[in-house]
Amino acid sequence: MPTFSLSFEVRDYELDFQGIVNNSVYLNYLEHTRHKFMQELGIDIKGLHDRGLDLVVTRMEMDYKLSLRSRDQFMVTVEIHPEGNLRIVFDQKIIRLPDEKLMLAAKTTGVCLRNGRPIRPGDVPELHKFGFNL
Repeated sequence: MPTFSLSFEVRDYELDFQGIVNNSVYLNYLEHTRHKFMQELGIDIKGLHDRGLDLVVTRMEMDYKLSLRSRDQFMVTVEIHPEGNLRIVFDQKIIRLPDEKLMLAAKTTGVCLRNGRPIRPGDVPELHKFGFNL
């Protein structure tokens, strides 16, 4: 599956007293991009939830490389792949533009729950779009 990307601009209210993006804001950038990626593929997260299916994050690994500053333009990329029978992994990067400097690399691991219990992603027809055909 090809890499999905979404462009952003740093907003001043996302900065801390040092004039750099607060570390917690990066989580929002990453999550928003994952959601837009799934939306682009026609996956309705709310619709899944209404059917008793939830995609939940179980682990976040983030390597901060450089800091974003006010009005920086950047893009967030996402690629997805399975890990074992239950886990879904989103590999993500935040890249400053136009110099294409890597600002952050992240690995987000999640699972699909049916009524609170883990299930194989391949058991959810919508997730076949990601190549989960177990």
